[in-house]
Amino acid sequence: MTLTIYQLEQLLKLATEAALKAGTFINSLDRSSLQVHNKQAGSSLSAQVVTQVDLDSQAIILEILQPTIDQYDLALLTEENASEKDVATHARFNKDYFWCIDPLDGTLPFIEGGDGFAVSIALVDIAGKPVIGVVHNPSSGDIYQAINAQPLISKVLKNGLLWQSERLKEYSHSLSLYIDRSFQQDPRYPAVIEQLTRLSAQQGLALQVIKTNGAVMNAIGVLEKAPACYLKLPKAQLGGGSLWDFSATAAITQALSAQYFTASSQACCAVSDAQGAPLDLNRKDSNYMNHKGVLYSSGLQNQTFLNIIN
Repeated sequence: MTLTIYQLEQLLKLATEAALKAGTFINSLDRSSLQVHNKQAGSSLSAQVVTQVDLDSQAIILEILQPTIDQYDLALLTEENASEKDVATHARFNKDYFWCIDPLDGTLPFIEGGDGFAVSIALVDIAGKPVIGVVHNPSSGDIYQAINAQPLISKVLKNGLLWQSERLKEYSHSLSLYIDRSFQQDPRYPAVIEQLTRLSAQQGLALQVIKTNGAVMNAIGVLEKAPACYLKLPKAQLGGGSLWDFSATAAITQALSAQYFTASSQACCAVSDAQGAPLDLNRKDSNYMNHKGVLYSSGLQNQTFLNIIN
């Protein structure tokens, strides 16, 4: 079954409602009294921390989206119900589409009192293409929505208005590198910084390293502040972010690129793995992305950043 434009619009509307309702709940909480728990997950601290807020936010989202699962025969993958033990038997491999939900991305900045967290909801097809993406930033109130279903429809909204291409052309005086804080302990980190510092100088820019966000707001930051990149290099250990960390922002990035830019545009935006291939968003042997890495870019050709990390 291929969803129609009307059906995609209806699902986008419901995903937006769910994200906003979850964000309202998250904003109502006293973060100083949170109960923090550990879970069996990837190798980084951010992958191992969970709060009751994550679970309650997920319940709010599913209260709105559960009827669509029944109506359209969708599968469901969320951060709080995923397991590495039985990945191969997950229903997402037998359904045309699945909801891919992170009820609170950026748990570490959230529990530390920061503002780099978000609610992320995506609809991904069985081939691994993200066709709907909704991201809500509770701190700012911003809501990002995308339908990424070329050639049928491709659109991106920010706060209910069409995201204009001029927004990505408002370059800053720096090249922004978004990273997860754990990347600073990676032995490859100094070489990446050295090469990006050199690239920044060639462009007449200063390198700015941003390490206070979760994965979702890192990717949104790239789109908001060109030129910029967010990278996660491949690694042997489980981790490197999960399917739910990137599906919604990948839909937004792909739709934005298709809507406004050509391959030769200097104001382009792109998302790929560390080799330049499309993200494997329905990976059959794991929920993690460590096998191929992740790269978001804006303002410079994606290949420019690929040349640095390869």
